[in-house]
Parts: sequence; structure tokens; C-alpha cells
Amino acid sequence: MADNNTIKECENENDLCKRQVRAICLHCSKNLCRIHLIEHTQMIEENVRSELNTLADKFNELSSRFNDLSISSELLEQPFSQLEQWRLDAHNKIDEIIEKKRQEINDKIDEYKKLFTISNLEQLEKINVSKKLIAELIQDTDASHQQISDLQTSIDNAENYLNSFTTHKIYTINHPLVWLVDIYTDYFPSQFVTLTTKLREFKITYIRLDGTIRHHYVNVNVHIFGTMNNLIRVFIQRYPLFEALIRSESGSAMLTDHQPKYDFILSVEVYDHRIRTRYSNDHSLSLISCNQSIVFYETSFSLNDRDHPNILMACAFRRLPNKNSFGWPIYLNVPRTGSRGQDVQDALDNLLGNFFPLNPNTDQLLYDAYLGTTINYYTKETKLDTILQDELDFSKTGVTLFVDIANEIVEQYELNTLI
Repeated sequence: MADNNTIKECENENDLCKRQVRAICLHCSKNLCRIHLIEHTQMIEENVRSELNTLADKFNELSSRFNDLSISSELLEQPFSQLEQWRLDAHNKIDEIIEKKRQEINDKIDEYKKLFTISNLEQLEKINVSKKLIAELIQDTDASHQQISDLQTSIDNAENYLNSFTTHKIYTINHPLVWLVDIYTDYFPSQFVTLTTKLREFKITYIRLDGTIRHHYVNVNVHIFGTMNNLIRVFIQRYPLFEALIRSESGSAMLTDHQPKYDFILSVEVYDHRIRTRYSNDHSLSLISCNQSIVFYETSFSLNDRDHPNILMACAFRRLPNKNSFGWPIYLNVPRTGSRGQDVQDALDNLLGNFFPLNPNTDQLLYDAYLGTTINYYTKETKLDTILQDELDFSKTGVTLFVDIANEIVEQYELNTLI
């Protein structure tokens, strides 16, 4: 006979049941008799059916929403509206600058008119004095050699004064306006985009100190390698493959034994042949658009050395005679403190021949250098050879060296260099 203490009773919730347990519900772990097990099973099936019907209704609703889904007109039209507004703002800003400069020109004209009148009166007074003196000498028919020489000098000075008017001018120095428009997107959160779609190809121009300029293409998963720091490291890792590929395509067996070093690479964006942005190591690759020109510059000293006595100065190039920008800018190695114009000239002479068919010692007539200092978006240019002994302060202003090169040299450069 079974022990009554071991018999389990039905755990039905709706009514008190004394029947013996026949099964355990795996859904809720309750002990149930045969009758209540059937009822419990039917109840669970009804609940599940109800939940499935609810989910089916939601999926039908989602399908209907997808069928009605279309790209919003705001998304398609807003960027063009914003671009048009930017154009209007830029034009208004230009008009403001023009009006301001017109007033400055009028002020210069007024100043010149005053100087013109004063200077002419002074010269006429000198001429009248000389005329009076020569009249007295003619009347007396007596003049020393020194008096005649002084009168001739007065005539020469007056003629030089009159000839100087051909060189007088009021002119403008036009600087290219940099109006930036960056296009960004904000759509499809990352959880809805597969990792494979985040694989991007970056075109990198690598400019070495020896004048070698080459384009390389690096595929990087921006989801995993998302910063400029990662892009530099991937580039260094794959550089031997780039070199091997170039040698195989050119048929050259010459080995360069060059291997980029992480802290000897300066990453920048070049726009319109000038340095526009120096990237930080943590700059997000997702913020770099496909049309941005990424350039890696080999440096002669470690960028991690904060106490290095030298700094890097940007140097851009212009084609004579129109001074149109061309080519890739370079960086010069100049003293951080106590730097003089001569130091900049020496740095230019040391590096220029690596990139151009120029000998700085013999071809000085084929190029001119101007130091451009920028304060409040205005750039003032000073001919470098006029400030060779002047001390330069790089801490307060943006400084760029502009080198104007004869067209014949530029044509050779463009034939031999990747542009």
C-alpha cells in the first residue's frame, strides 16, 4: 500500500482538487491531475494562440508600413536648401568685404591726393628758388662750377620726381577665399548595417623626405579601425606589400629598404594644393568624406618628441607668372625658437631640390619665396630674402611659406610627379 504522505495532490488554482497528480506541466512546473491537465493545456494553447495572433497583426502592420515607405522630400530637398542658404550667406559676406575694401581704397585715394598736393608744392617751391637763382646768375654772367652743378642736380631731382609718377599705384593683393562646405550624413544606425558595408577604401598620398610621392589604397573596416591612428598603423603594416607591388609592376629589382615609422608620419588633408587640416590621432575616419585628400608626410623627427628643438612649417607652391597654386605642399624643418628668415631659407634650400629639378645654389632666379603670416583670416606676404636676419615668432600667427616657381620647372615637375 502506498504511503499517504508521499501522494501529491493536484495544484489547480481555480478550485480545490484532491485528485492524485498525474503529470507536471513543463510550462509552469505545476503538479496536475488528468482532468485539470487537459484544461490547463487548453488554456495555455489559447493564450499562445492569442499571442501569436497579436504578433501576426503587428507583422502585418509593419509590412503595410514598409509598403507605404518612401524617401522623405525633406531629406532630398533640405541639403540643397542649406547649400543655397550657404551660397547666399557667402555672397553677403563677400559683399561686406567688398564694401569695406572700397572704403579703404577711397581712404587711400584721399591720402594720396593730399600727399600729391603737398609734394607738388614742395617741388615747385624748390624749382622757383632755382629759377630765381639762375636769373640772378644770368644777369651777373657769373656762376661757379659748383653752382652750375647744384642747378643741374635740382633739374635731375625734379625729373626723377616727375618720372616717379609712372610707378605710383593703388592696387589690391587678392588672396583665395576658402569657403568650406562639408557634407555629412545621419542615417541607418550601425546596428542595421552589416560590418562588410563599413569596409572603406582610403586613398593615401605618401610624401617622403627624398621627394618620392606615391598614391596607395588602404581598405579599412571603420567599425573596427575607426580612427586616424588605426589607419596609420594599417598603412605601415601593409607598406612592404605596396612596395613589392610597385616593383613587380615596374619590373625594377631595386630595393629601397624604406619602412615608415608610426611617430614619423604626419597626417593631413590637402585642399586646393594647400594644407587645410592636420588630423589628430583620434580623428574619426567616419568623418572623412570620400573626396577628401589624405596625405601622409614623412618627418625627420618623432612627432611624439614634444621637446624637439624644431617644428614643421608648411610650404606651398605657385606657378609663375600668374601665381596659380599647383602640386603637393611640403613641410620644412625650422627651429622652434629664435628662428630667423635665414633658417627658413636654409630649410627650403635643403629640401627643394628633392622635389623639383632645381639647384638652389645656381637656379635662384627661377623661384621666389614669400613668408605668409595669417592673422584673423588675413594673410600678409613678405619676400623672404628681405627678412633673412629678422627673428620670426611662430607661436602667435599661422605661418606658411609660398614658393613661386618658373613655369618651365613646373612643367617638368608635373611630368615626373603624381598630381
